[in-house]
Amino acid sequence: MGVKVYLSDPKTGREAEVIGGKEEKHALIVATRPLKTFENSIRFFANPDYGADMNINAAASGTPVQVHNGTDTALWAGTQEVGGADVVFDSGDQNHTAAGAKSIYFNRLELNDTVQFDKGSGLDLTSYSSLTLWIYVDNNWGAIDSFSLFGWDTGTSSIIGSAVNLENYFSYLTQDVWQKISIPLRDMDLVGETIDALRIACIGIGGVKPKFYIDDIQFEEKGVPVSFSIEADKGTWLHVNEFAISVANARASTLADGTMPNIPYNGLLGETLTSGITYKRIQGNDIEFSTTILDLIGLLELAGTEISGQGSDGTNTWLTISVKHQEPLILKAEVEDKLQWTVSEDLTGLVRLRISAGCSIEVRE
Repeated sequence: MGVKVYLSDPKTGREAEVIGGKEEKHALIVATRPLKTFENSIRFFANPDYGADMNINAAASGTPVQVHNGTDTALWAGTQEVGGADVVFDSGDQNHTAAGAKSIYFNRLELNDTVQFDKGSGLDLTSYSSLTLWIYVDNNWGAIDSFSLFGWDTGTSSIIGSAVNLENYFSYLTQDVWQKISIPLRDMDLVGETIDALRIACIGIGGVKPKFYIDDIQFEEKGVPVSFSIEADKGTWLHVNEFAISVANARASTLADGTMPNIPYNGLLGETLTSGITYKRIQGNDIEFSTTILDLIGLLELAGTEISGQGSDGTNTWLTISVKHQEPLILKAEVEDKLQWTVSEDLTGLVRLRISAGCSIEVRE
């Protein structure tokens, strides 16, 4: 025998009605409403000094302080402080230095292996803005592999500032080419600090350990990478559903026979990138995802990315690129989450470069 069940509102005492007829089964009339309401919003990735225009000059300049170039010249002394003989400081296998022949070879380091570059005296970083180096991944650098870079005081045997992970500043899946890494000193908390050494440590390894080369490490006097960000307003969460990237440059856009657009894959509408444009998703103080875009095809290889529009006025060619996320990226104001694109070279050759985000605002207060 069935049990009689009634649905009622405790405040009003009203009960739900069961309806039906000869042709249908009995059922409740119900209505559903969204648990949360959202406000649509379009946000442009912006910087306080440059606004939304990302076609700026963020290239390094001035007189650098060289740290190490594979001993092509006598600079800071390189030693392996932790681990076996896994690092060759004067390898002739690869080279990036102009008129040089050597680089630093990292031959499948073990966890906690640490390399040091010792100046022998203090370097006041007050007049410097960034640290640059060139890296050549030979093979096997995967998602779990991680190498940290940090300032060091040999007198007190202690870290100065904060460590950053190299893989957050370049495309480690791009192999067998030299890539430039540019790290703002503010990321390392080294602005105005004094150090006498730099260290690189292996802090994560996956299966087969990676093999790579580093060359031309130096502190740059001028030019600092510029970040363009979006984040949630106080008391809200920002649900980011998609990006829209617009880029334009002065170039012809159609092949001579008119069969297809004349858009090169290995650059950004004719501009060659060396450091690339780095995208980061930062949750709290942690970088949860990072990738560096060096060319158009590298951007289009990301899932959910496609060319959504293109055209020309006979002088300038433009592209719009859509990036749809499989699930919304949620930025929480209370922990200062943010999304960030960083430019670290001269992009003034482009006529235009902007990135916007299609968002939904959830009020939390």
